[in-house]
Amino acid sequence: MIASTDAPVSTRPRAALVALFGLLVVALVARLVFTLTEPPFDGGLSYDVLRALGPAYWTLNLYLGGPGYLVSFVATAIFLVVLSRASVLGIVGGVVTSLGGTVFSLAITAEALPYAYAIDPARFGDAEGRALVDAWNADPAGLVAPIVGGQIAIALGVVIGLVAVFLARTTPRWFPVVVIAYALVTQLVPLPDVLVIPDYVVQLVLLGAIGWFGLRAPRS
Repeated sequence: MIASTDAPVSTRPRAALVALFGLLVVALVARLVFTLTEPPFDGGLSYDVLRALGPAYWTLNLYLGGPGYLVSFVATAIFLVVLSRASVLGIVGGVVTSLGGTVFSLAITAEALPYAYAIDPARFGDAEGRALVDAWNADPAGLVAPIVGGQIAIALGVVIGLVAVFLARTTPRWFPVVVIAYALVTQLVPLPDVLVIPDYVVQLVLLGAIGWFGLRAPRS
């Protein structure tokens, strides 16, 4: 009698997707905590606010912000490929999303390092540290381009991936349409400050929903 090998083949991909979805959820929670605790950015960061945070500022960026963004976008990219049934369009969307997410995550972490260095009381006094923060606010050393470029690549990749998902019919038909429409509206229509955090929470929920549908997608 020949032993069946169907079980390992069918359960391992499922287990991998469950693990990936778990990572996605953890990353989204990390991003939310990071967003709620990071200093407000209004064309620059306040030296006094940064100094009050102290070492916690770099810790937030190193262990929550950077990794949270990176893992969430790479996981989303993989789920888009899964939902598109690995179509060419879906793979393109996934690659663009993951590349954009990687560049963005590295850039925002790199951006935080000079601020963390400037507010270290063991290195600089109050006047010197304040001057360094002001200088970095005025000239962020070319990091604006990779941050903005990464954001554009992420948005473009997700839209391409969702079009592939729509064509693959692996989610309710309304889901990709709603996500694309929401992304376009929120990018084109300026939001009042009171809606910035609720909008961000909705974005995280939608990324989580992509993972959820990817977890439940039928296997062909």
